[in-house]
Amino acid sequence: MVLKNLYIARHGYRANWLPEPHPVSPTGIDSDPPLAKHGEDQAKELAHYILSIEPHPEIIFSSPFYRCLQTSSPIAEVLDVDIVLETGIGEWYKPERPVIPNPAGFETLSPFFSKLKNTWEPTVKPSLKGETPEQIFARCQEFFQKFIPKFEAKYPHVETILFVTHAAAKIALGMALLGFNSVDEPLDDEGTRLRAGACSLDKYERVNPEEIEDGKEWKITMNGNCEFLTDGEEMHWDFQNGFEAGSDADIKARKAALEASKQDKDQLNAQEEYEDVYVTLEIPNNNFNTNSIPPTAKLQVSGLHTKAPLFKVDNDIYQGDWQKLVGTEVAFTDDMGENYVVTDRIKLEDVTPS
Repeated sequence: MVLKNLYIARHGYRANWLPEPHPVSPTGIDSDPPLAKHGEDQAKELAHYILSIEPHPEIIFSSPFYRCLQTSSPIAEVLDVDIVLETGIGEWYKPERPVIPNPAGFETLSPFFSKLKNTWEPTVKPSLKGETPEQIFARCQEFFQKFIPKFEAKYPHVETILFVTHAAAKIALGMALLGFNSVDEPLDDEGTRLRAGACSLDKYERVNPEEIEDGKEWKITMNGNCEFLTDGEEMHWDFQNGFEAGSDADIKARKAALEASKQDKDQLNAQEEYEDVYVTLEIPNNNFNTNSIPPTAKLQVSGLHTKAPLFKVDNDIYQGDWQKLVGTEVAFTDDMGENYVVTDRIKLEDVTPS
């Protein structure tokens, strides 16, 4: 016995779970979207969590879909380990699906991911005709029967590895490894099932030979862990219920949050762009019998932000000179309710053309 610990993670939050427009697939393959920025952040959080626990994976096996490699990359970087492709842990597609995507290979993917190495031959390949739940479970059973001896022969000193896969494959792999008979069975009498939120993490440990019961060689010690994610579990999926939270609800919530954020930003920009300024205008009294501008006068102002603003009162033009008041003045509204403190004065000089 060589392989002792197996982590299985689901990829992070997909870009096409958010409202359109969706980014173009980097590989050009149908249903091969990249992660959203939120998913990239989740992948980094997963990487730092794995770095904080023991034992560390010594090699990463990734589904060949782009989002899984994006999730794998931060982990490979922080641990300084290689990523290899394994189609046996690839995505599940139903037979009635119009297009069953054939994922990209090493030549297409390697320019995007520096840690990806071409040192592993995939173990099994999912049917391009699609699979029923029974067939993906059978695929995962066949996968482990072939993968474990093949892996131990190639890497005789590696004890801990990581799979980065998809929700359906994550569940089917776990159920096959634990010795169940289908993807539909609960893990225990309490109805516990495997959790598969975005970027969630499972851990399986190999049982010591003398402790094996009913031929079950593996036990689960971590189920759908999301404690390290800022927003916790999101987009859980399983064979019984599909998306538990509902992708539409999730999209609407994020869209509403985005709109609220945009409104807050617009309000902040408006506050930064406009400022209320209260000043006293001192006009020459040679044009009026009072030192107040008549309420019926038409007032126009230009260059208020300059040192010498221009004012037009009806047909008279004045040039202003900013002056600091000694003390302060208080201006009241007509109903004497609200008041404004005035600290600056503009002294006007008549420059009306004669």
